[in-house]
Amino acid sequence: MKSSTFPPKVIALLALPMLALALALTMVSPAGASKMRPAMSGKLSAALTAAKAETNAPGVIVGVWIGNRSWTVTRGTTSRGGSGRPKLTGHTRIGSVTKTFTGTVILQLVAEGKIKLDESIDRWFPKARNGDSITVRDLGTMASGIDSYTANDSIVNQYLTRPRTVWEQSTLINAGLGMPQKFTPGDGFQYSNTNFVMLGRIIEKVTHKPIATVMQNRIFRPLGMKQSSYPATPKLPAPYWNGDTTQGATGDSIRNATHWSPTFEAAAGQIVSTLSDMGRYTKALGTGSLINPRLQKVRLRPNPASVAGGREYDFALGTDHGWLAHSGEVPGYNSQVGYLPSKKAAIVIFTNTDIANPDGASPASSLFSALARVVSPKYVPTGAH
Repeated sequence: MKSSTFPPKVIALLALPMLALALALTMVSPAGASKMRPAMSGKLSAALTAAKAETNAPGVIVGVWIGNRSWTVTRGTTSRGGSGRPKLTGHTRIGSVTKTFTGTVILQLVAEGKIKLDESIDRWFPKARNGDSITVRDLGTMASGIDSYTANDSIVNQYLTRPRTVWEQSTLINAGLGMPQKFTPGDGFQYSNTNFVMLGRIIEKVTHKPIATVMQNRIFRPLGMKQSSYPATPKLPAPYWNGDTTQGATGDSIRNATHWSPTFEAAAGQIVSTLSDMGRYTKALGTGSLINPRLQKVRLRPNPASVAGGREYDFALGTDHGWLAHSGEVPGYNSQVGYLPSKKAAIVIFTNTDIANPDGASPASSLFSALARVVSPKYVPTGAH
């Protein structure tokens, strides 16, 4: 299994660490933006061509917005060895970028007085070890000390052997809680998918609604994200592309992960979306329009233990050399979104593989760094890999 170097190493199954998001694209929607000027689009195109050549990605779907100008393109193919070209309207699994959605809903519930960031989680998980000293904030900033269930070999082997299995959230949570804690709650940083599956359960318990319904009512519908969903089945809406992976493969073989069950990711990585929808969402996320200004400031406070080398993890969101960003990875798919406030610049990248580049970097994150260097040479993210 692959691992990440941002937080301590973690299995990449669903989410490479880091960050995420925000694409405040100014006050116009991505769909209403003007075309990028030829000089900039030429530089972006050249950078994308060079960077893609260094990846293992069959195809890419990319959007860059600077102020009210946009550049959206696709490259490559919809399947390894195939001839079909990706569509800008294609649906893809966004992996751990889902965490930013989950964190946003939690903050909305905080604003409504239904949750407190500093209350202990034993209210919802009375049997959790040290539950009385782990807070909601600890879960969202990866400071709980709870290990990721994707570090549990037994459960990961079950998933990779039977990838269409429907998983219960309780199974994932118990697998994480059953492992030794990594550190005293509040005193460290460990990227853990368990934290966000637990936040998803808190959302359901507080709202008394399935999280798919909550996402629809609180984020998808208000933002006009008509092509986004929190699916319970492996089926992807058309059009979509095929995703491949080496996770669980033998030798040099590659597996088709297109229709693997998304329930293994739950609130840590289950959402399916499109380039246009993610542009709408990341703008709202970056400007804080889905929550109030006070909570947006709270959101951007880092977990002190995560701060290193120009990077940090905030509340369901990260900062990478000035960019607010988050990557996402599930078997077959890799995504990266980022927003640079000083330039009102946003980047969204999707790839149809999670296979690492020859240098070990994840494909979407390396493309992100290459395009960010064109947009703002002074602020170049290192990316999650």
